[in-house]
Amino acid sequence: MLRKLLPTTVCVMILTLLLSSCKLPASTAPEIPDEELMTTPILIVTDSLGMTTQAPEEKAPGEGTQEPGEDFFAEPTSTPLPTVVVPTVTRPAEYTLMPGEFPFCIARRFNLDPQQLLSLNNLGPNDLLDPGTVLQIPQTGTWVGEGRVRNPHPTTHTVAAGETVYSIACFYGDVSPEAIIAVNGLEEPFNLTPGQTLSIP
Repeated sequence: MLRKLLPTTVCVMILTLLLSSCKLPASTAPEIPDEELMTTPILIVTDSLGMTTQAPEEKAPGEGTQEPGEDFFAEPTSTPLPTVVVPTVTRPAEYTLMPGEFPFCIARRFNLDPQQLLSLNNLGPNDLLDPGTVLQIPQTGTWVGEGRVRNPHPTTHTVAAGETVYSIACFYGDVSPEAIIAVNGLEEPFNLTPGQTLSIP
């Protein structure tokens, strides 16, 4: 009887072992440390044309990451220069002479026939007029012949003792004091210093 039960008992034990082995948990993937999961940021460096891309360098695990802006050098942008508006010279009905001005100077500046200017104001060609003298300005006629431009410009002018923006305008002929004032950013009362450099339009 015992011999008959032995094979049955062995089979039951083997079957029990087989069934119990199926209940073991499945194996899991190995865990990866957080440092190794971190990605390295891509560093983009642009040249003056904005065309170059630089790949990241390999870093050892645990090594600090580089800030994206550390090696980035932005090209400075050029600042546009302010626009200077040069006043347009128009003929007034009358003009008050300033220090350093004379009738032929005014004729050149406003493109007048100098003889018409002298005649309208009952003046001779050699008359000397004081600053403050009011001249009537003819509304017709133009400068006759050459010489309206007395000295070439644009250029720079070094101020000499006793010069004013008005006398400097007369030196160049067809340049207005208002243009010199505007180009050089002068402020009233437009005092000049000997040795000062002015741009002449």
